[in-house]
Amino acid sequence: MRNLFLSLCAFFMVCSLQAQEFEVGLKAGAALFQGDVIENTFDFEEINYGVGLFARYHFDHNFAFRASVNFGQYSGNDANNPSLADRGLSFESTIVDFQVTGEWNFLGVNIYEAASQHNARFTPYALLGVGVTAFDVEVFESPDGAQLDPLDVQREYPGFSMVVPVGLGVRYSLDRLVVGIEGVVNAGLNDYLDGISRSGDQSDNDWYTTLSLTVAYRIGATAKTGGAQKEMMEDEEIFEEGDIIIEEEY
Repeated sequence: MRNLFLSLCAFFMVCSLQAQEFEVGLKAGAALFQGDVIENTFDFEEINYGVGLFARYHFDHNFAFRASVNFGQYSGNDANNPSLADRGLSFESTIVDFQVTGEWNFLGVNIYEAASQHNARFTPYALLGVGVTAFDVEVFESPDGAQLDPLDVQREYPGFSMVVPVGLGVRYSLDRLVVGIEGVVNAGLNDYLDGISRSGDQSDNDWYTTLSLTVAYRIGATAKTGGAQKEMMEDEEIFEEGDIIIEEEY
Protein backbone atom coordinates (compact mmCIF):
# COMPACT_ATOMS: atom_id res chain seq x y z
CA MET A 1 0.00 0.00 0.00
CA ARG A 2 2.97 2.34 0.51
CA ASN A 3 3.71 2.27 -3.23
CA LEU A 4 0.05 2.92 -4.03
CA PHE A 5 0.03 5.93 -1.69
CA LEU A 6 3.20 7.35 -3.27
CA SER A 7 1.73 6.85 -6.73
CA LEU A 8 -1.39 8.76 -5.73
CA CYS A 9 0.67 11.62 -4.32
CA ALA A 10 2.60 11.82 -7.60
CA PHE A 11 -0.71 11.89 -9.47
CA PHE A 12 -1.85 14.84 -7.32
CA MET A 13 1.30 16.80 -8.12
CA VAL A 14 1.22 16.18 -11.88
CA CYS A 15 -2.44 17.09 -12.21
CA SER A 16 -2.08 20.20 -10.08
CA LEU A 17 0.59 21.49 -12.45
CA GLN A 18 -1.28 20.68 -15.65
CA ALA A 19 -4.97 21.05 -14.91
CA GLN A 20 -7.17 23.89 -13.77
CA GLU A 21 -10.22 21.63 -13.47
CA PHE A 22 -8.53 19.77 -10.63
CA GLU A 23 -9.46 19.36 -6.96
CA VAL A 24 -7.80 17.80 -3.93
CA GLY A 25 -9.83 17.00 -0.87
CA LEU A 26 -10.58 15.12 2.31
CA LYS A 27 -13.52 12.99 3.41
CA ALA A 28 -14.57 11.74 6.84
CA GLY A 29 -17.60 10.04 8.27
CA ALA A 30 -19.27 6.86 9.47
CA ALA A 31 -18.23 3.32 8.44
CA LEU A 32 -20.42 0.21 8.55
CA PHE A 33 -19.77 -3.43 7.69
CA GLN A 34 -21.95 -6.13 6.17
CA GLY A 35 -20.61 -9.68 6.54
CA ASP A 36 -20.81 -12.98 8.37
CA VAL A 37 -21.62 -11.59 11.83
CA ILE A 38 -24.22 -9.11 10.59
CA GLU A 39 -27.74 -10.56 10.52
CA ASN A 40 -29.43 -7.62 8.80
CA THR A 41 -28.18 -5.37 6.04
CA PHE A 42 -26.37 -3.14 8.55
CA ASP A 43 -25.64 -3.32 12.27
CA PHE A 44 -25.98 0.25 13.52
CA GLU A 45 -24.59 -0.77 16.91
CA GLU A 46 -21.22 -1.19 15.18
CA ILE A 47 -20.81 2.25 13.61
CA ASN A 48 -17.13 3.13 13.24
CA TYR A 49 -15.22 5.83 11.38
CA GLY A 50 -13.58 6.23 8.00
CA VAL A 51 -11.39 8.93 6.43
CA GLY A 52 -9.95 9.47 2.97
CA LEU A 53 -7.80 11.61 0.70
CA PHE A 54 -8.84 12.13 -2.92
CA ALA A 55 -8.08 13.98 -6.14
CA ARG A 56 -10.75 14.82 -8.71
CA TYR A 57 -10.24 15.88 -12.34
CA HIS A 58 -13.15 17.22 -14.43
CA PHE A 59 -13.08 16.25 -18.10
CA ASP A 60 -16.22 18.32 -18.84
CA HIS A 61 -19.31 19.70 -17.08
CA ASN A 62 -20.74 16.29 -16.26
CA PHE A 63 -17.94 13.72 -16.10
CA ALA A 64 -15.10 13.61 -13.56
CA PHE A 65 -12.35 11.14 -12.66
CA ARG A 66 -11.35 10.53 -9.04
CA ALA A 67 -8.50 8.66 -7.37
CA SER A 68 -8.59 8.12 -3.61
CA VAL A 69 -6.98 6.41 -0.64
CA ASN A 70 -9.37 5.47 2.18
CA PHE A 71 -8.88 4.18 5.72
CA GLY A 72 -11.58 2.68 7.92
CA GLN A 73 -12.16 0.74 11.13
CA TYR A 74 -14.89 -1.92 11.02
CA SER A 75 -16.35 -4.33 13.54
CA GLY A 76 -19.19 -6.77 14.09
CA ASN A 77 -20.53 -8.94 16.90
CA ASP A 78 -22.84 -11.97 16.97
CA ALA A 79 -24.17 -10.70 20.30
CA ASN A 80 -26.03 -7.93 18.46
CA ASN A 81 -28.01 -10.46 16.41
CA PRO A 82 -30.50 -12.78 18.15
CA SER A 83 -30.16 -15.63 15.66
CA LEU A 84 -26.33 -15.55 15.83
CA ALA A 85 -25.78 -14.85 19.53
CA ASP A 86 -25.14 -18.50 20.44
CA ARG A 87 -22.23 -18.69 18.00
CA GLY A 88 -20.35 -16.01 19.95
CA LEU A 89 -18.04 -14.62 17.26
CA SER A 90 -16.90 -11.03 16.79
CA PHE A 91 -14.25 -9.23 14.76
CA GLU A 92 -12.34 -5.99 14.31
CA SER A 93 -10.88 -5.10 10.93
CA THR A 94 -8.74 -2.25 9.61
CA ILE A 95 -9.24 -1.70 5.89
CA VAL A 96 -7.14 0.53 3.63
CA ASP A 97 -8.11 0.81 -0.03
CA PHE A 98 -7.05 2.59 -3.20
CA GLN A 99 -9.89 3.39 -5.59
CA VAL A 100 -10.31 4.80 -9.08
CA THR A 101 -13.85 5.96 -9.85
CA GLY A 102 -15.79 7.87 -12.48
CA GLU A 103 -18.33 10.52 -11.39
CA TRP A 104 -21.37 11.73 -13.32
CA ASN A 105 -22.68 15.15 -12.24
CA PHE A 106 -26.36 15.14 -13.15
CA LEU A 107 -26.67 18.93 -13.47
CA GLY A 108 -23.11 19.70 -14.48
CA VAL A 109 -20.80 22.18 -12.78
CA ASN A 110 -20.24 25.87 -13.53
CA ILE A 111 -16.98 26.60 -11.71
CA TYR A 112 -14.76 26.25 -14.77
CA GLU A 113 -14.10 28.30 -17.90
CA ALA A 114 -16.86 26.96 -20.13
CA ALA A 115 -20.46 27.76 -19.20
CA SER A 116 -22.51 24.88 -17.80
CA GLN A 117 -25.74 23.91 -19.49
CA HIS A 118 -27.68 24.30 -16.24
CA ASN A 119 -25.30 26.80 -14.59
CA ALA A 120 -25.52 24.75 -11.40
CA ARG A 121 -23.38 25.17 -8.32
CA PHE A 122 -25.35 22.41 -6.63
CA THR A 123 -25.55 19.01 -8.30
CA PRO A 124 -26.17 15.40 -7.30
CA TYR A 125 -23.77 12.83 -8.71
CA ALA A 126 -23.27 9.09 -9.02
CA LEU A 127 -19.98 7.21 -8.92
CA LEU A 128 -18.77 3.79 -9.99
CA GLY A 129 -15.27 2.35 -10.04
CA VAL A 130 -12.84 -0.32 -8.95
CA GLY A 131 -10.37 -0.61 -6.10
CA VAL A 132 -7.91 -2.79 -4.27
CA THR A 133 -8.05 -3.17 -0.50
CA ALA A 134 -5.62 -4.38 2.14
CA PHE A 135 -7.09 -5.53 5.44
CA ASP A 136 -5.86 -6.56 8.87
CA VAL A 137 -8.51 -8.47 10.83
CA GLU A 138 -8.75 -10.02 14.28
CA VAL A 139 -11.47 -12.53 15.20
CA PHE A 140 -12.63 -13.19 18.78
CA GLU A 141 -14.39 -16.31 20.08
CA SER A 142 -16.69 -16.56 23.07
CA PRO A 143 -15.73 -19.32 25.57
CA ASP A 144 -19.29 -20.68 25.43
CA GLY A 145 -19.77 -20.25 21.69
CA ALA A 146 -18.94 -22.21 18.57
CA GLN A 147 -15.35 -22.73 17.55
CA LEU A 148 -13.89 -21.29 14.39
CA ASP A 149 -13.41 -23.56 11.42
CA PRO A 150 -9.73 -24.67 11.26
CA LEU A 151 -9.23 -22.88 7.94
CA ASP A 152 -10.45 -19.62 9.47
CA VAL A 153 -8.17 -20.16 12.47
CA GLN A 154 -5.16 -20.57 10.18
CA ARG A 155 -6.12 -17.39 8.30
CA GLU A 156 -5.05 -18.90 5.01
CA TYR A 157 -6.62 -16.19 2.89
CA PRO A 158 -5.17 -13.32 0.86
CA GLY A 159 -4.48 -10.02 2.57
CA PHE A 160 -5.65 -8.09 -0.51
CA SER A 161 -8.98 -8.02 -2.29
CA MET A 162 -10.68 -6.23 -5.14
CA VAL A 163 -13.70 -4.04 -4.38
CA VAL A 164 -16.31 -2.33 -6.54
CA PRO A 165 -17.37 1.08 -5.11
CA VAL A 166 -20.86 2.32 -6.03
CA GLY A 167 -22.26 5.52 -4.60
CA LEU A 168 -24.42 8.64 -4.69
CA GLY A 169 -23.66 12.11 -3.43
CA VAL A 170 -24.40 15.82 -3.69
CA ARG A 171 -21.87 18.64 -4.06
CA TYR A 172 -22.00 22.42 -3.77
CA SER A 173 -19.35 24.56 -5.46
CA LEU A 174 -18.07 27.74 -3.86
CA ASP A 175 -15.40 29.97 -5.42
CA ARG A 176 -12.58 27.68 -4.35
CA LEU A 177 -14.11 25.12 -2.03
CA VAL A 178 -16.39 22.26 -3.02
CA VAL A 179 -18.36 20.71 -0.15
CA GLY A 180 -20.60 17.68 -0.25
CA ILE A 181 -21.92 14.50 1.28
CA GLU A 182 -21.78 11.03 -0.24
CA GLY A 183 -22.58 7.43 0.52
CA VAL A 184 -20.48 4.64 -0.99
CA VAL A 185 -21.12 0.90 -0.87
CA ASN A 186 -17.92 -1.09 -1.44
CA ALA A 187 -18.74 -4.55 -2.72
CA GLY A 188 -15.95 -6.94 -1.80
CA LEU A 189 -15.06 -9.74 -4.17
CA ASN A 190 -14.27 -12.25 -1.42
CA ASP A 191 -15.62 -13.42 1.95
CA TYR A 192 -12.51 -12.78 4.07
CA LEU A 193 -12.72 -9.08 5.02
CA ASP A 194 -14.06 -9.99 8.48
CA GLY A 195 -11.81 -13.06 8.93
CA ILE A 196 -14.86 -15.34 9.01
CA SER A 197 -15.76 -17.43 5.98
CA ARG A 198 -16.14 -21.16 6.51
CA SER A 199 -17.41 -20.48 10.02
CA GLY A 200 -20.19 -18.31 8.60
CA ASP A 201 -22.07 -17.91 5.33
CA GLN A 202 -19.69 -18.72 2.47
CA SER A 203 -22.25 -17.83 -0.19
CA ASP A 204 -22.08 -14.05 0.41
CA ASN A 205 -19.07 -11.82 0.00
CA ASP A 206 -18.28 -9.09 2.53
CA TRP A 207 -19.26 -5.45 1.96
CA TYR A 208 -18.48 -2.19 3.72
CA THR A 209 -20.18 1.20 3.47
CA THR A 210 -19.15 4.77 4.23
CA LEU A 211 -21.27 7.89 4.67
CA SER A 212 -18.96 10.89 4.51
CA LEU A 213 -18.71 14.64 4.41
CA THR A 214 -16.31 15.84 1.70
CA VAL A 215 -14.34 19.07 1.35
CA ALA A 216 -12.23 19.77 -1.75
CA TYR A 217 -10.09 22.70 -2.85
CA ARG A 218 -9.81 23.74 -6.48
CA ILE A 219 -6.31 24.06 -7.94
CA GLY A 220 -5.70 26.80 -10.54
CA ALA A 221 -7.16 30.20 -11.32
CA THR A 222 -9.98 29.20 -13.64
CA ALA A 223 -12.74 31.78 -14.03
CA LYS A 224 -16.25 30.96 -12.88
CA THR A 225 -17.84 32.68 -15.87
CA GLY A 226 -18.31 31.06 -19.27
CA GLY A 227 -15.87 31.54 -22.11
CA ALA A 228 -18.17 33.89 -24.01
CA GLN A 229 -18.87 35.94 -20.90
CA LYS A 230 -15.14 36.15 -20.17
CA GLU A 231 -14.42 37.50 -23.65
CA MET A 232 -17.16 40.14 -23.29
CA MET A 233 -15.68 41.26 -19.96
CA GLU A 234 -12.22 41.53 -21.50
CA ASP A 235 -13.60 43.60 -24.41
CA GLU A 236 -15.35 45.96 -21.99
CA GLU A 237 -12.09 46.47 -20.10
CA ILE A 238 -10.28 47.38 -23.33
CA PHE A 239 -12.83 50.07 -24.26
CA GLU A 240 -12.88 51.42 -20.72
CA GLU A 241 -9.15 52.02 -20.99
CA GLY A 242 -9.75 54.20 -24.06
CA ASP A 243 -7.98 51.96 -26.55
CA ILE A 244 -8.77 52.76 -30.20
CA ILE A 245 -8.98 50.03 -32.80
CA ILE A 246 -8.25 51.25 -36.35
CA GLU A 247 -9.20 49.13 -39.34
CA GLU A 248 -7.16 49.63 -42.51
CA GLU A 249 -8.34 48.61 -45.93
CA TYR A 250 -5.94 47.42 -48.56
